[in-house]
Amino acid sequence: MNGSKKIVNALKQLVIILTAAILTILITQDYLLPITPLRELELKLIDKRFSERGIVDLGDSSDVIIVEITQDAYDQIPPPYNRWSWPRFVFAKVINNLTNAGAKAIGIDINFTNEDQWSPSNDSLMYQSILNSRKVVLSGKIDIESERLLEENKSYIKNLKENFGNYFYHVDSSIGIVQVPADNDGVFRRYLPYVKSNLMNKLIPSFGFAVLNKFYNLPKDFTAIRHDEFFQINGRLIPQFDKNSILINFYGPSGTFPRVKLIDVLDDKEFKTIDELEIGEDLNTWDNPDGGLLYTNKFKDKIVLIGSTMPEDRDILPISFAKGKQKGDNLIYGVEFHANIIQNVIRGDFLYKQSNLSEILLIILLTTFSFVITSLLRKVKLHLGLLIELLNIIIIGLSIYLFYRLSVFYFIEKKLVIAIVSPSLALIVGYFSSTAYHFLRERQQNVLIKGMFSHYVSNTVVNELISNPDKLKLGGEKKNLTIMFSDIANFTTFAEKKQPEELVSFINQFLSEMSEIIIANDGTLDKYLGDAVMAFWGAPVEVPDHAYKACLTALQMQNRLAQLREIWTNKTESSIYIRIGINSGEVIVGNIGGEKRFDYTVLGDNVNLASRLEGANKEYGTSIMISESTYELVKDKFLVRYLDVVRVKGKTKPTAVYELINELGDKKAQEAFENMDFYFQGIELYKHKYFEEALDYFKRSYEKLKDYPSKVYMNRCEFYLSNPPDDNWDGVFELKTK
Repeated sequence: MNGSKKIVNALKQLVIILTAAILTILITQDYLLPITPLRELELKLIDKRFSERGIVDLGDSSDVIIVEITQDAYDQIPPPYNRWSWPRFVFAKVINNLTNAGAKAIGIDINFTNEDQWSPSNDSLMYQSILNSRKVVLSGKIDIESERLLEENKSYIKNLKENFGNYFYHVDSSIGIVQVPADNDGVFRRYLPYVKSNLMNKLIPSFGFAVLNKFYNLPKDFTAIRHDEFFQINGRLIPQFDKNSILINFYGPSGTFPRVKLIDVLDDKEFKTIDELEIGEDLNTWDNPDGGLLYTNKFKDKIVLIGSTMPEDRDILPISFAKGKQKGDNLIYGVEFHANIIQNVIRGDFLYKQSNLSEILLIILLTTFSFVITSLLRKVKLHLGLLIELLNIIIIGLSIYLFYRLSVFYFIEKKLVIAIVSPSLALIVGYFSSTAYHFLRERQQNVLIKGMFSHYVSNTVVNELISNPDKLKLGGEKKNLTIMFSDIANFTTFAEKKQPEELVSFINQFLSEMSEIIIANDGTLDKYLGDAVMAFWGAPVEVPDHAYKACLTALQMQNRLAQLREIWTNKTESSIYIRIGINSGEVIVGNIGGEKRFDYTVLGDNVNLASRLEGANKEYGTSIMISESTYELVKDKFLVRYLDVVRVKGKTKPTAVYELINELGDKKAQEAFENMDFYFQGIELYKHKYFEEALDYFKRSYEKLKDYPSKVYMNRCEFYLSNPPDDNWDGVFELKTK
């Protein structure tokens, strides 16, 4: 017997371990259930590993040199050109000089959106420089607005020729898209090999990869080939971080790559700087035979990126790598950002992401380890249970720290990015699963009592009262909620055909099914009124989309009842139908009653209106009726049909009422809605007292749909044709019954 009990307990523990592991997998794997805070934490831990690794000194081995636009250029270019934007002959000369110096590829991280403001001849010079060099890549951007318009209307922008925001695109079309994706926390860690342009109906290489095309002598519009886990360019396999991007292996903070000032490349024997003009002597930092940059071979076979390193140009990106000395020291210039991915590809300095399968197996292993270790400790017979828990917490904390150190080692030594959040969470969930398991065993009696109590009030109320005992006091508060009443149509006739035992069994099954749907949609089950159900959304816990949840619940209740009718019909059971009324508004909610017995419920006119709407369905032959206040909250999410403006018994203010049909997107419901065109035309005529014309449309609607609301309005039109209303008639219908 004991052996059987041990086996049962072992199986229970195994089920708990697997459940805990599956739960951890569900909340940590982006492709299953993406949770933004956990993803952001994982990304922050990648940043932390960069800090642990430190700067990678490129030195003279760097394949990328940055020609930076600094204040010196503005200070040294003679007037009137010493302000932005410079004439294009400046860039033409820089291109020519770098090409003559043996640069293998030249990327210009500047958008030349329009023609030269000084002279068309400057554009001609730059045009010729690009054409002669054949090594230049210009930066471009995808026009997001045009792409969106094209997606919405395929005939739009038919004749528009895209140049990706660069005036010189058509010189040799070597364009690289500079737009890069930021993660949810605003940090730039990833790089896209290419971008899809719907306007051009093609893939466009990103800036860094367009530069690599020049470096590797590939076609100018070549895009990296995508495989299951890699991107491929020039025989190199670049590991994917996700299906569209690469994780950049940053070498260091701003200033890691060698820089040369643009003015020093520009200052050759043909160009006169302000200093040269003032002192009357040529300096020629570029082609001076005594140490000029041209003769240092600094640029030979190198990739040269030209871009601004001036903060005022705002081309600054926060990245994974931070110096860690002060807030905001993880910023680099856009041109440096592109330099990192280019250098990664050339040197093969790739970061590899742990496979999903190995991460899942690790989660299962660590969940088991945590559960077993903490369970074994709890078996130690110590009087101080708190000490056991403290030891367990120390073990779990130490395990998480050791795992983090292991991840840092693999990052630095193997360039492998191991997940930290999911394994850490596996250890924590394993600990709490063990805690819950032992707590449940020791507190089984208390759980049984709570379970019995939960049969009478909702679990939401129970948990709220446990967390906030003060709510047990009498009193209430005003809140905006959504209230729902549901009742079985013609229940009296149905009940007369059944024996009491059969009726009770039937009602129990029906109410159980409906209650489960209410609670599953965050509703608070208020009470049963015979065969009727009352529920509300938004208290005791907040439900931001309470009207949506209530309407969704009503539709699900009707759908479930339709399924039950098929089952009951097969058992020769009579078919039943329910009517539902829903209203949203301010009510009093709280514990109402006497000192010894009270219920958590809602009171107020808006509660009464919901009840009246449930009964009003009978007048219109509908199954779900919602008020105007509810309609305003859900009109963008559901298909609804305008029914009438009514004044319910006991209220002076009228309200518009609507029939809830289905959620938006349901094709059958949409088709049914579109077939109501005669009905809606009749409604408009009816409102303007064109009863004869309205009657014709309602007849056509009824013949087409066999639609009961159309029949209701047919009868009204016939009545008003015989008994015309007075001039003050406002179209409001008085509901005489409750």
